[in-house]
Amino acid sequence: MEFPGKTPQSHVSRMLAAAFLAALISGCASPGPARPPSLHLPRMVTNLTATRIGDNVTLHWATPEKTTDGLKIQLPITAEICRELPSAPCTPIKRLPVHPGAAEQASDALPLSLIADPATLLSYRIRLLNANGHSAGLSAPAFAAAGAAPRPVQGLHATPIREGAMLEWEPQPTESMIELDRILVQTTAPPKRSSAKALQLNPAIPTEIHLRAGKPSSDPGGTIDPTAQRGETYRYTAQRTRSVKLGSHTLELRSAPSATITVVMRDAFPPKAPTGLAAIPSADGIDLSWEPNTEPDLAGYIIYRQQASSAGKATGTPARLTPTPIPAPAFSDHTAQPGQTYTYRVTAVDTAGNESPVSNEATESLRSQ
Repeated sequence: MEFPGKTPQSHVSRMLAAAFLAALISGCASPGPARPPSLHLPRMVTNLTATRIGDNVTLHWATPEKTTDGLKIQLPITAEICRELPSAPCTPIKRLPVHPGAAEQASDALPLSLIADPATLLSYRIRLLNANGHSAGLSAPAFAAAGAAPRPVQGLHATPIREGAMLEWEPQPTESMIELDRILVQTTAPPKRSSAKALQLNPAIPTEIHLRAGKPSSDPGGTIDPTAQRGETYRYTAQRTRSVKLGSHTLELRSAPSATITVVMRDAFPPKAPTGLAAIPSADGIDLSWEPNTEPDLAGYIIYRQQASSAGKATGTPARLTPTPIPAPAFSDHTAQPGQTYTYRVTAVDTAGNESPVSNEATESLRSQ
């Protein structure tokens, strides 16, 4: 049956157009379900640490840069810090503004009840609040110890000695260790050559090191820093540290840092006097030998000679036979005169020009020809 005014050709055309439109729609990508708007919640802090120093707990962390949706955090952000005691909720103690990606620090001044023994466990957590005061939740806890911190180190001073830097302080009858921090202020040591074929510089002297002295049951009142090098300038601070075990946690209580001291490691320490000096006449003079010195900064030896009587007693003023230090522990005196008796002494000299005391005497005569 045909409808008035409509031809078979127009009906076919409409069917083809409908099929083309359906194919076009089915070929488009599906937009998927609608996503809810972002809540702009900063991600939780994951690297919180806590350190007990004196009557304070110092907290460190890095603020995340993204929200829980992976978007950049929008300012302002507020860090809320809470402190938790055993069998008690985490109580907010401080709020402060923070910035995405920044290394942050905060300090908690403990009340009197938490700076007296017995030691107890403290837990700290942080939650980051967006501009609307909403948060993704509390961080994992960082732990510190409440209780009495060790007394600060008093009377710290340093003296250069041949073995390094002698550090001394007023000892205390407390169960604590001493930790010393050293910072290199200025270096004057020249670079050393490497034994490799290519010229290379030795690794740089570390700018900061940490030393420990004493035992948990005793305070020695001093120690030697054997790594302190001559010609350098250092700054030292000291802290007492006390270790406590609270449940499964071993924590440190540290004293407030001592006053900072500065020491200039001037090289004013002569080598030891040479030993074992012996003299033997030879065909063309008098030969001397002695035990070698072992100082690492040894530059060489200086030979002194005096005229001596036939009884072997030195007379007159000692004369220096070597204008510059000789490197080897041996020397031949070719200026000795036949029939004369001489008394010899040797000193050691380091690279800074410090000269040792004289060695033992050695007396010998050169036979007449």
